Amino acid sequence: MKKIIFSLILLVFLNLSYSQSLNSVWSGILNAGGQKIELRLHLIQNEDKTYSSNWDVPIQKAIGIVSSKTDLVNSQLNIEIKAIAASYSGKMNAEANKIQGTWTQAGHDFELNMEPYLTSNPSIIESKPPAPKPQTPKPPFSYLSKDIIYEGAKTKLTYGATLTYPTNPSKFPLVILITGSGRQDRDETIFNHKPFAVIADDLTKKGYAVLRVDDRGTDKSTGNFIESTTEDFAQDVEEHIRYAKTLPMIDTNKIGLCGHSEGGLIAPLVASRNKSVAFIILMAGPGIKITELMALQNEAVLKSVGVGQNEIDSYLPLYKNLMKLVTQSTDQKMAIEKSKELTSQWFKSTNKDFVLATTNISTEADIDKYVGAMVGQLSTKWWKYFANYDPQPTLQKVKCPVLAINGGADIQSVADQNLKGIQNSLLKGGNKKATIMKFDGLNHLFQKCTKCSVNEYGELETTIEPVVLEYISNWLKNII
Repeated sequence: MKKIIFSLILLVFLNLSYSQSLNSVWSGILNAGGQKIELRLHLIQNEDKTYSSNWDVPIQKAIGIVSSKTDLVNSQLNIEIKAIAASYSGKMNAEANKIQGTWTQAGHDFELNMEPYLTSNPSIIESKPPAPKPQTPKPPFSYLSKDIIYEGAKTKLTYGATLTYPTNPSKFPLVILITGSGRQDRDETIFNHKPFAVIADDLTKKGYAVLRVDDRGTDKSTGNFIESTTEDFAQDVEEHIRYAKTLPMIDTNKIGLCGHSEGGLIAPLVASRNKSVAFIILMAGPGIKITELMALQNEAVLKSVGVGQNEIDSYLPLYKNLMKLVTQSTDQKMAIEKSKELTSQWFKSTNKDFVLATTNISTEADIDKYVGAMVGQLSTKWWKYFANYDPQPTLQKVKCPVLAINGGADIQSVADQNLKGIQNSLLKGGNKKATIMKFDGLNHLFQKCTKCSVNEYGELETTIEPVVLEYISNWLKNII
């Protein structure tokens, strides 16, 4: 699912002279929900004296998040980043050599003061990579690992990937890994965890070939990620299957898909129309309408940060109405006006403590900012497709064996409702080759959690609980 600011799946000006050409890097620390995240701003003055910019989130290995609008007038800097529905507004202080400003996302404001990026500056987080998590595979490997690049026959995109397979001369079943939402590299890197590298390592040691691929527009893969939808990503998976069939070490009758989160929505979409898919594994995949899933996610996330049930119950009707209004609207200006009306009516009729706890709206003057952030996010091509998607009709068309697993403490894809939706849909379609499993106490990344909040992902040392890896491989052994 889409990650909020606290889980930025994403999120130096040495000569402070505004009349000169700019190409500078700034760095600042965002304190979001108690977690400190370094953001880096690359500020560029173009030849025509206009400005452009992009952002890095080093801890997430998110590089070059492009700003949709960058204005610098005198010392006032205003930046919009539609790709992640965020904005930054700051005042350049020439004497202090700083930008003092505010980062806004999901209706929340966070102080973000920036300084010239200097690794010697003790106030800036050092940019060197943190130590790998214990489960991250390290060479030398007991199997073959090849970094490859291939071109899609229909998309004409170039895909960067890693293929791992056992050393013995044979043909192997293949598992193609499909990432979750947001721009992801082939390892699905998040908070220094590399879940897909861990899965690939485990399965390859047990006799399977595994293909993991950079999302389009990420690292070695080409394409426009921001303008793409879930359907586009499904087409990418079709290309991965076509390519895999050309490989001599792959048993083309045993090619399956393993999708995490949104990848668990993409896998059934591909399997429902591609008979060559031998099996699918859904890790925290959606099993109910996305509008329902997002309402459950909002409720669970708010609970995880201490918001009470009464406050949540007061907010969810507004959230559902805004999501439906914006994602089904063809006129963004009208969507903004109607969203303002809805939010204003809700604000006037709702306990102000509840309003503040769920939206950070303290006065009517804050409504425009909240609505702007909400509409900005939900108006993207990806959100319009995703929010209006119902996975159940597609699941009813899947005829191959299915393994659907979920963490019982998952707050992004709530386990009971989604697993039940998947199971009922498969049975309705006549598919009796389904295995459903909930792992109590595990989160969205299948880690054993204590706080079970999004912020905790990076605090935990385990990337995926071994019992989950063992369960997946045992299931594969029984169906292949």
